[in-house]
Amino acid sequence: MLGFGDSLTAGTPGYDPTTGYGNQQSQYGYWLVRRAREERQLALRFDNQGVPGELARHMLQRLHSILDRTDYAVVIILGGSNDLGWGDEPDRVFSYLSDLWQRALDTGSGVIACTIPPIGMPYPPLQEAQIRLNEMITEGLRGRDSELVVDLFAALSDERGLLRPEFDSGDGLHLSEYGYRQMGERIWADGARRMLDSSHGF
Repeated sequence: MLGFGDSLTAGTPGYDPTTGYGNQQSQYGYWLVRRAREERQLALRFDNQGVPGELARHMLQRLHSILDRTDYAVVIILGGSNDLGWGDEPDRVFSYLSDLWQRALDTGSGVIACTIPPIGMPYPPLQEAQIRLNEMITEGLRGRDSELVVDLFAALSDERGLLRPEFDSGDGLHLSEYGYRQMGERIWADGARRMLDSSHGF
């Protein structure tokens, strides 16, 4: 199973997948694998390929390189937050994500697409862009074969649509260990477990 994305996949600020340095529990993959073991006695292999700061528009070549080397039954893709932060339009970011999903599907992998998580402070222009992109992700994959959407925005936000304080690492952008646990358990429950139970199991 491949976890592909930016800093929220990597586990920033608690973990660095390039060095293996930090708290293993500060990455969502740790909690996903743990839940799979506890619930289904599955020994999943999770490959954390998160790169902090990376833009979705720059991710496709890296995904090509990874998938040319290794086959994965499931690819989890989370990206676009940084693009929105730099002012890219939601429809353009959606097109970048669509290319990533299609690249993984072309290898025969199941795809779990994640909505963009909330941030911890009100900033209406960014939040409006997040809402639009998340709507596009949810609607764009509705009913499509071999793909599932996990709504991380709903899993991590409060009633105002902001990142819940207990999930916040302190910078309003990245997650605490508890936040990554919530993220990993939601991706397991709404994504990987559902995919396992379908005809596209791994």
